[in-house]
Amino acid sequence: MQDAFHALCRQRIVPVIRTQSASDTINVIRSLQSAGMQVIELTTTIPNVLTIVAQCRRDWPDLILAMGTIRTAEQAQMAIDAGISLLITYKVSEEVARCGQANKIPYILGASTPSEVDQCLQLGSPIIKWFPASIGGPHVIQELHGPMPEAQFFPTGGITLDSLKKWFVAGAVAVGIGGDLIRGDVYSGDAITRRAQRALELASHPTV
Repeated sequence: MQDAFHALCRQRIVPVIRTQSASDTINVIRSLQSAGMQVIELTTTIPNVLTIVAQCRRDWPDLILAMGTIRTAEQAQMAIDAGISLLITYKVSEEVARCGQANKIPYILGASTPSEVDQCLQLGSPIIKWFPASIGGPHVIQELHGPMPEAQFFPTGGITLDSLKKWFVAGAVAVGIGGDLIRGDVYSGDAITRRAQRALELASHPTV
């Protein structure tokens, strides 16, 4: 269960893909892998995302795929059956936690308040998606580490390449980044690869 967590914390940058077609998604994944990304988050909002997961499992068996924007246990189970390695939700969800536990698949629950962070910890989510990260900024998770030092934060939502280092300095174990990394130019593979390489470099030297 811990392999996906270890890989996520080692890579420190998790690209979040929200494309509108299977071909666009595959192109983005290929560009990200060219940069050295091995942990990638897809979202349930991508059309035919489960078919994409199955294709990725065949084409790139070593790729660690997370499924984000999980809302229900049914979605979680379908993602697991398709071959997903990690479940990610933006909210506190006991049903998603139970599904992950039953299938021995790691999961990351979401929070946006201190009480929700505590609930996530009680539901067995050692890493917590802090969402949306754009509300409050990096200092919020820094303050939360005081009363809850065991919480490991994975902020997502509104993070840019320019703000990455501030989040790491604040104590984030990893960050999720979407729009500023992919920016909609899904056919410009080289541009995505260059930005992904820059993100990995910034994550490897997290000082301001």
